[in-house]
Amino acid sequence: MAHPFAVGLLIGPVGYYIRSHLPETPEFLDAGASGAAAAPVRDLLVEQWDRLILAIGAVAASTSSQYLLVYMPTYAIKELGLPQWIGFTAALSAAALQTVVVPFVGLFVDRVGQIRIMIGASVVFILTSYLAFVLLNAHASLAVLILMVCWISLLKSFFSGALPSLMAKVFPVTTRVTGMSLAYNISVPIFGGFAPFFAQSLIYMTGTKLAPSYYMMATALLSAVALLVLRSRLEIKAPAN
Repeated sequence: MAHPFAVGLLIGPVGYYIRSHLPETPEFLDAGASGAAAAPVRDLLVEQWDRLILAIGAVAASTSSQYLLVYMPTYAIKELGLPQWIGFTAALSAAALQTVVVPFVGLFVDRVGQIRIMIGASVVFILTSYLAFVLLNAHASLAVLILMVCWISLLKSFFSGALPSLMAKVFPVTTRVTGMSLAYNISVPIFGGFAPFFAQSLIYMTGTKLAPSYYMMATALLSAVALLVLRSRLEIKAPAN
């Protein structure tokens, strides 16, 4: 059986083909020869470090929720005593939901505005994460687990469906690619890669199986604050109706 990472390599040629056949954006063409910075990393760290930090914070809720979804089969097996097939069936359901919902969210945010949608998703994350874990622990079953992870996946879809286009607005043309790449690849290992570790550690520290919800609420709050600052400082507004 092919290693999953080997299968993932097939995405590279597809991405290269698509990118090589896409025209440049009008904004980049208007920038002309100045469209690429000579030292984009230096410019980011010296002149645009605030944008970089805010972008890292904006990514936090998206990546933490995704990796908590990946963690949920382990949580269901280890903390709730559910069979393996239940945990993995729920995870598959959440992934399928994202596949369907995210493209429509991408179309929707062009009319409503990225920050408005993302702040809304962050607030709902904060308000419902704890309740979702309470419900799951009180009624541990396949149906409730699917309901719970699909709810998180739906909120995550609204957040991540708007995220890429927002990040493109955060950075100017000269550092856009570098800024988006650096912000994403810093935030994902910190808030996403360590999400299962933080979730399990919180369970041990607090003695409650509801503790993973604390991490979800904390990262959602961090993203909400970053988004509010972005909206005020960079004057990123919703599209005109």
